[in-house]
Amino acid sequence: MMTTEPPSPMRAGTGAAAALPPSVAPQPSLAARHARALYRPVPPVGYDDEGHPESDSAAVESVTHDDIRAYAIRSLRIRYAAHPGFFAGGDLGLLFERGNPAAVMAPDLLVSFGAGGGARSSYKLWEAPVPDLVMELLSPKTWRRDIESKPPLYEELGVREFWLFDPIGKLQRPVNGWRLDAGGAYAPVPALPDGGCRSTVLDLDLVVHGDGFRFRDPATGELLPDHAETAAALQAAEAARRTAEA
Repeated sequence: MMTTEPPSPMRAGTGAAAALPPSVAPQPSLAARHARALYRPVPPVGYDDEGHPESDSAAVESVTHDDIRAYAIRSLRIRYAAHPGFFAGGDLGLLFERGNPAAVMAPDLLVSFGAGGGARSSYKLWEAPVPDLVMELLSPKTWRRDIESKPPLYEELGVREFWLFDPIGKLQRPVNGWRLDAGGAYAPVPALPDGGCRSTVLDLDLVVHGDGFRFRDPATGELLPDHAETAAALQAAEAARRTAEA
């Protein structure tokens, strides 16, 4: 179970808050309590009209990292294309405190079934619902924050499922998930016999495939194809159609 540390109580006689009873003493913001988990944009940074970051100059972690993220986003967009409220994005600023530009995360995958589709430069929790699912892909630069610092923040925000995919061998299993329990705390998603895990949010299994992972339809056992496989299937179907018409 993942829990968050309570704010440290102020010492008596120090600061303006010392004169206030505990019930009305100022409390650290969510961003302050989870400062180690926050995303730090790489200059030059683009900002919206309210001063919140929208884009930066962070380099791609790796080709594999980028390919895994692209597969997750594209395959889910195709899968849920008919769902009017569905949104899937990645490496997108998740802003959770209006007026605080530092309160930003950038999950590798963000999924919401209530935000609606369309282009977004950021995902603001005062304009859209809390994401239903987020995923982080471990990398040599950020794996400690991904494992230790980010889950408590996503848990406190109320993200229903949090997933880690580990292509660098830091965890016992490559696919790891946590789901909010009745008490609002993250509980591990049990592993399937083949080492994958089932997402109740997506109604899909996540299974290891080569250097990455694939989504699998639990009803049919079929893997959701990647972009190249989809293109190849379309070409094959078109070739078959032309042959039949010849």
